[in-house]
Amino acid sequence: MTNLLQKSVKTLALPLSLLGRQARKTQRNRLRSRVPLDKEHIQTALESFGPFQSEVLMVHASLSACGQIRGGEQTVTGALRSWIAPATLAMPTHTYCYGEGGAPTYFDRKVTASSVGAITDWFWRQPGVIRSLHPTHSLACEGSLAGDLCEGHERTPTPCGKGTPYEKLVQRKTSVLMFGAKLDSYTLFHTAEDAAKVPYLYESRKSEVAFKDGYGIEWRYSIRRHNMRFLRRFAEMDAWLEQRALLLRCKLGLGELLYLPDAGKVHRALVEELGRNPWLLVEEFARPKTVRP
Repeated sequence: MTNLLQKSVKTLALPLSLLGRQARKTQRNRLRSRVPLDKEHIQTALESFGPFQSEVLMVHASLSACGQIRGGEQTVTGALRSWIAPATLAMPTHTYCYGEGGAPTYFDRKVTASSVGAITDWFWRQPGVIRSLHPTHSLACEGSLAGDLCEGHERTPTPCGKGTPYEKLVQRKTSVLMFGAKLDSYTLFHTAEDAAKVPYLYESRKSEVAFKDGYGIEWRYSIRRHNMRFLRRFAEMDAWLEQRALLLRCKLGLGELLYLPDAGKVHRALVEELGRNPWLLVEEFARPKTVRP
């Protein structure tokens, strides 16, 4: 970031806590407009983590968190591709098509929009990108491992557990980048919860979900749904990961990039700790009284 850019950020960064919701939104938009970012800015930030050495990069992204990115989604994706080539690029494209009090909403991977960010919704629509066939937690991939990672997701009994693309990611040499996003969107926390068999992860009753396959045929089946009544403390896990040298940070404009070079190592560390403390990832006030400190 240039000195001029840094000065603009400092000048406009008023205490947002003192403003109302609409005023805070206006202030953030004003800040973003004064912090232009291009592909060079993004590539410089990515290269600060060193050469990319994994087979796969999974990206959770917030397009607006860091500033006004010229070229938007295409610029971000282009910078990512340049950094990781020839590795496979993956992004969650979750849609949460659960049946709520009636017939389930059909997931169509050629039509149904991603609910987890503009970059992910743009990415899965690009030529050559494969999207897993899953009504709630689909994954989009581009590269030589895309087909293997996405294959069979619709046959798994859980969204992120055994046999899913997410388990395949932690079994391979995978890195994860939070591009302006916080760890509260780190999907692989759920994969670790599943592997550790934590007692709160799934609702007691299964949910009916539905999808349309490549031939337009409609399918329904039951799936175990994450029990989100136990509020997670995913976003606060950054310090825990940093203490174990599993997470790196880099400033980019108004936001930052969080980089986990070895998702498999993160997964194993989490599963081990969850074996000792199954409630590690749950907010203290949401834990049963018998296990609160």
